[in-house]
Amino acid sequence: MRSVLLGAVTALTLIPAVAQAAGETQIVSCHGCSANRARATAEAAVSRSWGPGVYEVYVIDTPGNRLRRYLVTSEFEGRLWEKYAMARTPGADYRRWFDQARSEWVYVNAAAKPGIVLGSDIPVRSAEDVLGSAANQMVVSEQINRNIPARIGSLFGAALSMFRTIFTDEIFIEVGFADGSTALFILDRIDSPLSGHMFVYVYKKGSARDSEGNAIPDSVAAFDPFDGRFSSEYNFEIFQRRARMYGADGLDPIRNFQPLPAHVVCAWGDGGTIKCWRR
Repeated sequence: MRSVLLGAVTALTLIPAVAQAAGETQIVSCHGCSANRARATAEAAVSRSWGPGVYEVYVIDTPGNRLRRYLVTSEFEGRLWEKYAMARTPGADYRRWFDQARSEWVYVNAAAKPGIVLGSDIPVRSAEDVLGSAANQMVVSEQINRNIPARIGSLFGAALSMFRTIFTDEIFIEVGFADGSTALFILDRIDSPLSGHMFVYVYKKGSARDSEGNAIPDSVAAFDPFDGRFSSEYNFEIFQRRARMYGADGLDPIRNFQPLPAHVVCAWGDGGTIKCWRR
C-alpha cells in the first residue's frame, strides 16, 4: 500500500497546499462535514499525477471531534481515471495524535473567548498600530502566546501534520489596547522553532474599533458605507488619519490631496456623526 502527505485544508490555511511525494500519509481537514462530504474530500485529495494505487487519507473534523480514515483507490483504463474511497478504522497512533491535538485546540479555543487586554507597557498601544504592520501584529501575537501558551512539546512528521490540521478550524481572540480600542486576531498558522511550537495570530481585516465602537477604516471598502459618532477628539484624529490615506473629501482640514480611483466622500452630521461612502 502506498500513502501520501498533503497539507490541503478547507478552512483556515495553516499548511501550504503542496503535493508531497507518494509514500506518506495524507492528512486533510473537512470541518463540520457529513460522511459523504468527508469521503469526497478524501477522494479529491488524491492527484491524478500520483498514478494508479491505493492511498491512505485521514480526514479531520475538529469541531465535530471526528477522525476518519479512508483508503482511496486510483485506477486508470486508457484515458479514463476513477477514484473511490473506502472507510477504514483509524490507526492507534493517529487516533492518539488526534486526541492530543484536539485537546489542545479545545484549550486554546476556550482560553481565547474572554480575550486579552494589553498593558500600557506594550509598545503597540492602539488597534490602529497593527493596520498594515506585520511587525506590530507579531508583537501582539507574542503577547497572546504569553497569555495562552502552547502546551504541546516538540512534534514532527505525521504527528505535527495532525496537530497543524486540527487547528485549521478558525480561532478568534479579541485584543484590547491601552487607548481603549480593540481588534480581532485570528490564528493563522503554527510555527515550530527549536524551542517548541508557537501559535501565530494575525489581524482580522475589518475588525478594528476605537474606544467608542467606531470602525477604524483599514481599506477603501471600509468607507462604503461608514457611519460613526465621535465624542472623543483622539478617536476623531485616528479617523482623520485613516480617511486621509484613502482620499476622503469633506473633512476639514483635509484638502488638496490626490484621490484614489475608488474616491471616498465624507459628510458631517449632527452630534459629531460622520457618514462616508465611495462615489
